[in-house]
Amino acid sequence: MATVYRAWDRRLERIVAIKVMHDGLGDDAEFIAKFDREARAAARLCDENVVSIFDQGYDHGRPYIVMEFVEGQTLRSIITRDAPMSPLRALQMIEPVAAALSVAHDAGLVHRDVKPENVLISDRGAIKVADFGLARTISSQTSNNTQGLLIGTVSYLPPELLTTGTAHSWSDVYSTGIVLFEMLTGTKPFTGETPITVAYKHVNEDVPLPSRVLAAKHPQQARREPIPDYVDALVASCTRRNPNSRPHDGRELLRRIRRVRKALERGVTSDQVLCALVFPASALPWSEEATTTIDPDSMATSVLAAYSSKTSSPAAELIPPAGEALP
Repeated sequence: MATVYRAWDRRLERIVAIKVMHDGLGDDAEFIAKFDREARAAARLCDENVVSIFDQGYDHGRPYIVMEFVEGQTLRSIITRDAPMSPLRALQMIEPVAAALSVAHDAGLVHRDVKPENVLISDRGAIKVADFGLARTISSQTSNNTQGLLIGTVSYLPPELLTTGTAHSWSDVYSTGIVLFEMLTGTKPFTGETPITVAYKHVNEDVPLPSRVLAAKHPQQARREPIPDYVDALVASCTRRNPNSRPHDGRELLRRIRRVRKALERGVTSDQVLCALVFPASALPWSEEATTTIDPDSMATSVLAAYSSKTSSPAAELIPPAGEALP
């Protein structure tokens, strides 16, 4: 939908990134109005974990956004090179993403396209989320032109966005949970020969526990750096098909991630109380189709064990999507 260029700001004498939308997106007056509103809303986000927006406009009918240039790499590059990561490293890297979402959700802005390609890591180690506010405008335009096409890498799209086309703060939480799953296991939870196949699995299947996938695909690492039960619980809580079973927004997600990260830093290998905190019994049932009532006083690890026995087999090999590259 767009191409990103590195450019020189002659007025302020600095390097910037310019995202230029492809031909045809600026032909509709309604799109132009929405694009302007969303760009303004995203520009108001002021946080160290959000890529800043400096300007927006149109050139020969093509909308563009001028953004902060982040010298470094994307999370996609790091996942391709280093995943599966240790649980502590994965939590340390996903925490700034949740922090960026918390700021956006507090401002009433939903990202709608959280994926590794939109997470930038600078050469100094700063982690920033890009493209806030753009997915809503672009998907609205393309749905009119392509009979319901949804923008966003299908591997990370939440079930409700696929089935209804609507997204909320908890939709970003789902996508973040899928990214965390991939960081921990080196693979996506669902793969298929076509995007429709993957979308069907997001809507109809539960995401497996990352510890089980890691043990099946990377047994040596699973023994060397096992995924604790409370990390499984965090991923499970984020990736429920029922939106009511997930953390409500980025702020709540950030709170749970910080609890888990602190436990990992202390070297905690198992914590049933923390499992219950990051995946409260009130979040059950596991999906909208669940009919069994689980005792809220039961231990969270038992709940997770019952869930894992019902999930599908580990995902197939990683098939990374094509991402944008700076020329």
